Amino acid sequence: MGKVKVAAKSELGTNKMMGLDLQGRYILLTNMNGEYHAIDGLCSHLEGRLWEGSLMGNIVKCPRHGSEFDILTGKVVKKPRIPFAKAMDLKKYEVTVEGDDIFLDL
Repeated sequence: MGKVKVAAKSELGTNKMMGLDLQGRYILLTNMNGEYHAIDGLCSHLEGRLWEGSLMGNIVKCPRHGSEFDILTGKVVKKPRIPFAKAMDLKKYEVTVEGDDIFLDL
């Protein structure tokens, strides 16, 4: 796919997040103090929509079973609340900003 425009900076306030559906690929886009980050948008445990969860600093918490991921790296920092359940690291995407436009390298 290459570099794709996904949003305008004006659409995503500071310390906020949004979900993107890019041809069936779900991505979580975040604005952390003016720095934009993107990781896979579905939890690797049971595909909870991370943009419906909560953002605490650079950690996003899945609304379904509480898995937590670092938005800077996509790494799992906390497993699901369910015994023996697993979550795997998520893919991290490169984000660039040109003027008011936000792009992802897919």
